[in-house]
Amino acid sequence: MGQHFSDVYDEARVAAISTRLASAIDAAVLATGTWDDVPTVLSDAFPGSFSGLWTMDFADNSLNFLSLQNMDPAFIQSYREHFAYINPWNQYWNSAPNGTVALSEDVAPARRFASTEFYNDWLMAQRDVEAGVGLKLYGQEGERITSVMHFPLSQADRYGKALVEILTRVRGNFERSIELARLLRGGVEARAAGAALVERSHCAAFVVDGARRVYDANGLAAGLFSAGSALSVRNDRCHLADRDADQRFGATLQKLSAGVPVEGTSLVLRTEAGTWQVVMAALPMPAWSPPVLSLLPPRRLVLVLANDLRLKARERNLSSLAAAFGLTPAEILFCRRLMLGDSVAEAADNTGVTVETARTRLKSIFQKTGASRQAQLMALLSSVL
Repeated sequence: MGQHFSDVYDEARVAAISTRLASAIDAAVLATGTWDDVPTVLSDAFPGSFSGLWTMDFADNSLNFLSLQNMDPAFIQSYREHFAYINPWNQYWNSAPNGTVALSEDVAPARRFASTEFYNDWLMAQRDVEAGVGLKLYGQEGERITSVMHFPLSQADRYGKALVEILTRVRGNFERSIELARLLRGGVEARAAGAALVERSHCAAFVVDGARRVYDANGLAAGLFSAGSALSVRNDRCHLADRDADQRFGATLQKLSAGVPVEGTSLVLRTEAGTWQVVMAALPMPAWSPPVLSLLPPRRLVLVLANDLRLKARERNLSSLAAAFGLTPAEILFCRRLMLGDSVAEAADNTGVTVETARTRLKSIFQKTGASRQAQLMALLSSVL
């Protein structure tokens, strides 16, 4: 506010800044610099501004990389935790073609958002930085990489024109670095998925991300996908045949892929073709990945195992449950019916007891095994048989 800017951004200066910025991008790729250096070059070259570079994955609703320079740390933290997700410019950038360079005053002036929380509590709460210029780049499906500069509205004509030219000149450097990152990330993810499936031949096993995209699958899983009676793949995304189970499946995948602790990571899927126990486990993130991938980090993948409970109940001797948990013969028979896909009422009918007795029996089984839900019991029985 009230600052005086006297520097002239002529061709010579624009060319010099473009060269420094291109060098910073290339250095980040080669690990002789970091991605933080890229917005730093811009904020240093335009006094009174702040610069940012970030990667948003809208499929997972996550901010995967953020670098904001010349900004108070509290505002950086609040953007990371909240304001990135309600930024009203997201709508414009999501619809803009890849490689778009735009001045906010031309496409979406900040004053249009004057009634929003983002405008009042974040953008204008800092200082006079209402104008901006940005570059939109495509990461992969659902991902957007954005390089943005914000500066005083009074400098829109001088800063804006220069910044549009600079970002246009370095766009190729950005695109080459992102293409390399995509290739490297694909290799890292493929290796992680393949390693997770090693020695997983006893059941259907496959690897997905939080958006249900299938990365790899063993032969049994491929057979299930092909049959489509329990699991199917549509548009490269996995779905369960039962709607309720599929909703729980999707919600659990999103949490696991975001690194959010999940209490229940297994569920029971009942179809006409059988009863399946589906277990999910987040794979560990790579211990090391190329520095260029900090801008486009590998996704957190999830291993999914699907066991045919009816097959296990037919093939295995449940008498081992007596030694493992102290279950009575009647409780073992009840467990067999549950593993065959019976509901509690159906198990009661098939074992000749009332529903109330069946519920009491199930409660006793829960106490002896330490399970708290039927899906957890199925997973436990499957693991010890």
